[in-house]
Amino acid sequence: TATVAGITPVTFDAMAVAGATASVTVTSPSLSPHEGDTVQLTAIAKDTYGNTLLGKVTTWISSRPEVAPVSPTGLLQTWGTGPVDVTASIDGVKGSVTLALTPILVSVSVGDKEVVIDGTTERCEELDVADGPARFVRAEDGSVVMFSANAPRYYVSRGAGFGKFTRDCSRPALASADRRTAESYENWEWVWSVYREGSSWHVLVHNEFHDAVSATCQPGNPAPGNPCWYNSVTYAVSTDGARTFTKPFAPAHVVAPAPNVWVPPSSPPPAGQYVVEGYFNPSNIVRANDGYYYSFMMAIPTQDLDATMGVCIFRTTTLGDPTSWRAWDGTGFNLRMASPYVTGNATPVCTSVGGLMVHSHLVYDTYLERYLSVAPSPGPLDVNGRATCGFFYALSADLIHWSEPRLLVEASLDWCAADPSQPGVLEPVIVAYPSIVDHSDTTVNFEKAGRTPHFYYVRINGDNLDRDVVRVPLTLTRTN
Repeated sequence: TATVAGITPVTFDAMAVAGATASVTVTSPSLSPHEGDTVQLTAIAKDTYGNTLLGKVTTWISSRPEVAPVSPTGLLQTWGTGPVDVTASIDGVKGSVTLALTPILVSVSVGDKEVVIDGTTERCEELDVADGPARFVRAEDGSVVMFSANAPRYYVSRGAGFGKFTRDCSRPALASADRRTAESYENWEWVWSVYREGSSWHVLVHNEFHDAVSATCQPGNPAPGNPCWYNSVTYAVSTDGARTFTKPFAPAHVVAPAPNVWVPPSSPPPAGQYVVEGYFNPSNIVRANDGYYYSFMMAIPTQDLDATMGVCIFRTTTLGDPTSWRAWDGTGFNLRMASPYVTGNATPVCTSVGGLMVHSHLVYDTYLERYLSVAPSPGPLDVNGRATCGFFYALSADLIHWSEPRLLVEASLDWCAADPSQPGVLEPVIVAYPSIVDHSDTTVNFEKAGRTPHFYYVRINGDNLDRDVVRVPLTLTRTN
């Protein structure tokens, strides 16, 4: 309303009308997010006068959706490295941003070696040797129990802390059932992955059936020297401080049976070779923020080892129920691994998770803010242009998508010899079974690690029955 002398006041309403979309600008809080980061992108539309247009519908597209998928709301997941273009389209007008997805790089320094268990003096019987990764659980009274032993009679070690462990030879914690049929799933049994909840010590058991009946195998020999090998993962539990473990009646104790029934080979395997299939060597168990308990296992679904070997992830919310575990099938945790002897049919095979290697140990590293898996290399891997054997690590934000493996420490493995002329080779002899344990971790099951954990491994001193458990302190330093 305007009033001027001698002029009648006039009242009017004015409404600004936004112009058509002329430009779209895409912004990101970082142009070089790290692999595993979740990035919220923003698209801003403006008209020809530079006015911001609100309430517009945006369509998002990633140039590499298999590595960096983007949601309808512009939330970008980074599952790999390298460049990626993300485009936002509003009213047919497009804008984009180029991001450089970068790996988390870490330098690793290794301290002095310390023998934790001397295989020549600290054993309960001849076959009581370290034949698995060192796993640790804090007991109800605050003491620490170490698991790294052998079948058919599996013993544990105990200590007030990490200073000194004593082998408990009063009784085996688990005596193998040593049944001679594949469908029993009670053959030679290793305590492999332990997780304590209150007074219940839940265990994933590595169970080996070696065909001691078929003429093409080794009749009368149920031990690992028999080359006919059919493997499964089963369940046991202790309620007396890991002094004895018991199982539900077979086959209710089965967690991950081999997908197919056992069929012996048509002719004896060549000397030194195995006919092998099934699920093996589950990693330690880690409870994630979603309330699920996760573990990984080596998968050889058929006897064609080279064509089918992989690593599968499976999870449960109820450790005490062996039937509750579900494996990743490529889209979700939907696969129930039922026994083919029960169903009468082969079981679908779980989907391998890329980046992970077999015989792994898993922790959440609070310094790197990622899950960290350590494992022996499947063969020589390229490190700065040189074929390298040893223990490698991989990182993940969600336990499903993993980084490329990177060298933790160079070492000689049973199938992969390190170059002894190179500095920093862990041992002059073969080593196996890695694990990462942070002595300062306060969780019952040592699920977390920080910047200065300890690296445990088994040293094989020429004689296969002379094995030591050794540890070295590590210092991890991010370099980017």
